[in-house]
Amino acid sequence: MKLSYMTFLYPHLGVDSLMAKARQFGFDGIEWRAEAGHKHGVEIGAPAGGVAQTRRRVADAGLLTSCLATSVKFCSLDQAERDANLERLYRFTDLALEIDAPCIRFFADPIPNTGRGAREESYRIQSAYMALAAERAAAAGVRLCLETHSVFRAFDAGEVLFRAGYPPALWINWHVEHCINHGEDVDEAYRHVKGRVTHAHFTMSPYVEREMELLKAEGFEHFFSVEMFFQPEAEADADKAMAEQSQAWKAVYARLSGA
Repeated sequence: MKLSYMTFLYPHLGVDSLMAKARQFGFDGIEWRAEAGHKHGVEIGAPAGGVAQTRRRVADAGLLTSCLATSVKFCSLDQAERDANLERLYRFTDLALEIDAPCIRFFADPIPNTGRGAREESYRIQSAYMALAAERAAAAGVRLCLETHSVFRAFDAGEVLFRAGYPPALWINWHVEHCINHGEDVDEAYRHVKGRVTHAHFTMSPYVEREMELLKAEGFEHFFSVEMFFQPEAEADADKAMAEQSQAWKAVYARLSGA
């Protein structure tokens, strides 16, 4: 397992400074948050050659790109909006190849929590779009990672994967904190995503320790990525959080590895 952080910790920093933070605090990689006004330039429509240059600089620094995080989602009842999100995800697939991101994070919430077939209809609609997106991603050799986020629990993620037919390129970004907040314990959530997790967002807690234990037992070799939010003026606080998260995660990993 490897350790990265999402650029929401330092939305005001450019690529060189982001890489310096990763090295300073012992991280293996960086997760680029697109569409959020961050200063790294890993975006659709970036100047020609800019993203490729960032890819080379990251590699030269001995770091990896862990994920390309987007805000794409297919939960809208408006077909035109869903179609536009599908087209965006196709373009992000190209961007992921350019930056050498193994996976693309996207969402599936909000999802209805009402009767009369509303939840069922959301599963049906979303799984159809995810199956289409996964075809393009598979051809490009990129994984899509659907985040357990807000009211979209691990149970919902497992249901959508099933309805999409478990396409090879459709995986899970398991953010266990959201599962806990909406009534699933770690082991219960794991039953729905077992064998399909390719990325994980976290801030350290006993829940994350159990998540690490479960994923390590199945041979998970991908990234745990710190997702925390800081304003530019709080850089010292972000540094403190980076140091604490790295130390805590590595301590658990060492214990699980018998080091």
